[in-house]
Amino acid sequence: MIQGSEEWLQARVGVVTASNFSKVFTTAGKLSTSREGLINQLIAEKLTNAPTETFKSSAMERGNELEPQARAMFEVIMGVEVEEVGLIKMEKHEIGCSPDGVFEDTGIEIKAPLPATHCAYLRANKLPSTYVQQVQGTMLVLGLERYFFMSFHPEMKPLIIEVKRDNKLLELAEPLLIETADIIKSETERLRKEND
Repeated sequence: MIQGSEEWLQARVGVVTASNFSKVFTTAGKLSTSREGLINQLIAEKLTNAPTETFKSSAMERGNELEPQARAMFEVIMGVEVEEVGLIKMEKHEIGCSPDGVFEDTGIEIKAPLPATHCAYLRANKLPSTYVQQVQGTMLVLGLERYFFMSFHPEMKPLIIEVKRDNKLLELAEPLLIETADIIKSETERLRKEND
């Protein structure tokens, strides 16, 4: 399924997805204060069977439009063929991710931020802390040991970082993700019964 399509949005209903992992656990592997809000949002999605309407800023729209260009550049630089995929879920839990591409034994997360943000990423030359949970959590879902992060701006050099799996963080994060998915499932069932 194509990311952003109706089918993809519907498949994500009630699923704890990588873009929301930061609402479940912090970069230190502790419970995030945003979790309750996420739980309520995902229960509501399951009860209404409809994805949450999310606001897309012009910068976000621009990022989506630049993604194919970034992916093509990554393929040339790295000498690989990147395959686009839809939502991939854990076997026993409603926890998933939508990589921006997969190849060989790894995948890629692509961001196309505003020029100043891209400059900040280039200067730091490491995975931005904002995306630690998303990238590490994606490795957890896909069972990968490494993953790539790319920040792309058409008028500047790209930033490509290879990120190694952080087992210490994921050992703390996995139970929190599973607990969150379990709460969503049981609370949805309870509220459905009460509604009948």
